[in-house]
Amino acid sequence: MSKRGIQYFTLSEIEPRIWFMLTGCDFRCKGCFRPARDGGGTLLSSEETLRRAEQACLKYYGKIPTKAMITGGEPALDREYLLALVKGLKEKGFEEIVLMSNGYEIGREENYASDLVEAGLTEAHIDIKAFSGDIHKWYTGKSNKPVLNAVRMLNDTGIELLIQTVYMPGIVDVEEIERIAIFLASLNRNIKYRINPFAPAFAFEEVSRRPSIEEMEHAYELASKHLPNAIISRSCYREYPTPPPQETWITVYPDLSFKRRSMKDQEDDRISWLSRSKSKPREEILHELTFKRDDSEYRQKLEQVTRSFYPPSSNPGSNKKTRD
Repeated sequence: MSKRGIQYFTLSEIEPRIWFMLTGCDFRCKGCFRPARDGGGTLLSSEETLRRAEQACLKYYGKIPTKAMITGGEPALDREYLLALVKGLKEKGFEEIVLMSNGYEIGREENYASDLVEAGLTEAHIDIKAFSGDIHKWYTGKSNKPVLNAVRMLNDTGIELLIQTVYMPGIVDVEEIERIAIFLASLNRNIKYRINPFAPAFAFEEVSRRPSIEEMEHAYELASKHLPNAIISRSCYREYPTPPPQETWITVYPDLSFKRRSMKDQEDDRISWLSRSKSKPREEILHELTFKRDDSEYRQKLEQVTRSFYPPSSNPGSNKKTRD
């Protein structure tokens, strides 16, 4: 029976739903900001994971929610585990089961995408880091051919699909983003495509700067020529185009201890990760961050731009599926 490392579960205070944070990843993205990338956590089988998740939900919500998000790290590393987790969630009554993945393993294995949908997956978020094979290999350490193949296969299943790209000036900029949009439009013009700004503050390597608001607007204009559901956003969460404000989350660790965590707590975790991974004193990491953080004015402007660029057909929270 296969096992995966579980860093923690997250419970939303906005509405009943649970995130599964799995550890380990097959990419080594230079701009990664997720401590889960490097493994760790508590090794659990899919059955143990489901049991502890159910206990956490019953203790906090008094019921089993209908929405689950599986993220990481990279959730698709172990096919047997992931299929069992998705199937178990469906059997427990979850109606929306969302996978957030880099797509690499899904695109390498025959029928992985269709098996996930058959098991109960209702939605997938796939990151296309770059369309150029050379850029993708340099940035992640892996080929992007399986990623593009995963997008094709998932689209063929008819599942709800959201593709994300991080705008990194000088690396993955408007030319790359338009090439991705053209590729997606060749599969299905109604695919949702979200462009997120690179945030150097907690990136493992500061490979690029933060894009300007004007650059983000230009990227949107190019992508939207091909995809009516293109959007720019400040976030990589599920809500499309951008999530409602949330100041704290309920974190449940595998031992079922609870902690209300804020954005500050999340930042502290990332600072600790960077300090360990880079063998740098915490004080040095904190000093570097003072020159990298997004200012409040930038965030407010990006939020305004995001709201002004709602595609006419978008309806955050809707599960309506449209296809060519």
